[in-house]
Amino acid sequence: MATTTWASFYPYVQPYVPGCPEIVIESHLQEAAADFCAESEVWRYTIEPDFTSNGTSDYEIDVPKGTFLENIMYLYLDGNIIQHVSERHFRVATNKDGSAIKGTPTYFSVLDDNSIRLYPMPDGKYTFNGLGVLKPILSATGVETFIFTTHGRSIASGAIARLAEIPNKEWSNPELAMQHRIDFERRISNAKGRDTRRTNLRVAAIRFAD
Repeated sequence: MATTTWASFYPYVQPYVPGCPEIVIESHLQEAAADFCAESEVWRYTIEPDFTSNGTSDYEIDVPKGTFLENIMYLYLDGNIIQHVSERHFRVATNKDGSAIKGTPTYFSVLDDNSIRLYPMPDGKYTFNGLGVLKPILSATGVETFIFTTHGRSIASGAIARLAEIPNKEWSNPELAMQHRIDFERRISNAKGRDTRRTNLRVAAIRFAD
């Protein structure tokens, strides 16, 4: 995975926030990139087919270093799409003895540790594959190069909005912050509306969680 560091974004940001330290610019670029990728869902990758095992509900997805699994656009089970549900809105079905009911999974949830949970608990071997969405973690040193080349100015606009709204700094500028906040949201909307299936898809292998 070719990566572009945050320093490549600096020329898009520094003219708008004179005197702002680079370390501060970088931290706000990290936040803006995470928000942009999460909301626009432009950073997509394929989930390579793999298998479930009897009695295991949770499966970890091996995402690229410095990224987080934000969402899964769709997931197939033996060639059939299964439904995505929120973990907090789902109750695990149990038997009278309190054990989880097993069967053919028809639902899945995305957990907070780059893994998915299947419902009901798989009662055997099934094949999964699908399409996921990534975002950079806040400690990432950069983003995949296609994100920079395609959406670098959008992310920079989000960083400018955050930086310019910081009070009592030589670069503070509430009016500029508002302009770039509006621009950032517009760019997110435009990016989300495009056919992002043509962006660089990255393959991540599902492995069984311990």
